[in-house]
Amino acid sequence: MDSRAELFPAQGMVMVQFGVQLTAALVRLRAYAYTENRPLADVARDVVTRRLRFDRDQP
Repeated sequence: MDSRAELFPAQGMVMVQFGVQLTAALVRLRAYAYTENRPLADVARDVVTRRLRFDRDQP
């Protein structure tokens, strides 16, 4: 599957979880991927499959 097919829904899910705009959600996803040393596509897949959830309490 194309990684963008998972990235866009993941952005939307993070947007709702944090209550932020779409661009800020992508920044959160990228920051998480960078700090965890993981590919962005893998992080997006984990969000979409609900293996990873972001909470508003997270920095």
